[in-house]
Formats: sequence, C-alpha cells, structure tokens
Amino acid sequence: MTKQELIGLYQTKMNHIQLCYASLILWSHEEMPAFFDKFHNELDDGIKVFPNAMTLIGDKVGMKIASEELYQSSYRSAVKELFQLTKLYCHQTKQLDDLKSQPWFQFWLILRNCWSHHMVFNLNPDEKSKLPLTWSGVTLDESINGKPLTHGVCSYQKLYELIETGQKYVQQDLA
Repeated sequence: MTKQELIGLYQTKMNHIQLCYASLILWSHEEMPAFFDKFHNELDDGIKVFPNAMTLIGDKVGMKIASEELYQSSYRSAVKELFQLTKLYCHQTKQLDDLKSQPWFQFWLILRNCWSHHMVFNLNPDEKSKLPLTWSGVTLDESINGKPLTHGVCSYQKLYELIETGQKYVQQDLA
C-alpha cells in the first residue's frame, strides 16, 4: 500500500461517515417515507432490489434504529480499519515506532479494541498499565473496563476528530 492509497482510504471512510450522517438527518424528516415510496414506485422493477423496503421505511422505530446503526457502523469500520491500515503501512515503511509514539496512538488502540469486542472495553494488562490516558479532553481510566462505549465516554465528534488526527499524521508526518 502506498501513502496516497492510505490517504485515499481515510478520505473514503470520512466520506462514509458524512454520508451516513446525512442519511440519518434525511430519514428523520417526516416527509421522507412518502417521498421514498413515490420515487421507489417510479423505478423499473429490475432496479428494485428490495421491493418490500417500504415495510422498514414505514416503521418509525425500526427506521430510527436502522439509521442509527448505519451511522454507528460507519464509525466502527473507520476506527477499526484505519487504525489497522495505518499500523500496517507504518510497519511496512519502518515507521511503526514513530506511530506508537503519537499521543493518540494508545487511545485509538483501546477504542479500536473496544469496537472489536462488541463495544465493551475489555482492557488487557498492557492497556491497563498505560491508564489513565487522556487525549483531546477525553480520559480513559480503569473504571471503563467491562463497560460499554457510550457517548459519555467518547462522542462521535471526538471519534471524528481522532480520525482526522490520524489522517493529518499520515499526510504530514509519514514518508
């Protein structure tokens, strides 16, 4: 993988998060189900992959849950995949020590592991030894162990800021 490919992957993941956010907003509008139904009915039957989509779209509770899960999944894939890809790139280019020295590296590692373990912090002994850990005003300490990740622990805005920080690091500091 090249540096440009990694930068492109960061941009793709950030675009995905923004698109999911826009979808969340659009689907919350009260007129969207009727608009979708009208538009969907005008489509050629060969394009209608999910002909019963209106069942979900007409279910306010189901749509709220599905939309929020879509938004959350965009963060889950970005946090997990970009961390691993950045680490792989740094390993391949012999810059791993520099990556590990970044003030946000351990913070991101713990969040990545949380996302990988059903959104619950399962701190290993090495992670515990590095706590408490503060990045951008968010502190992770041993009290999070065994608890789920919530917006009270780390908001979507902070996650996005973390991804942007990783992206700037790749763009500006890596060879």
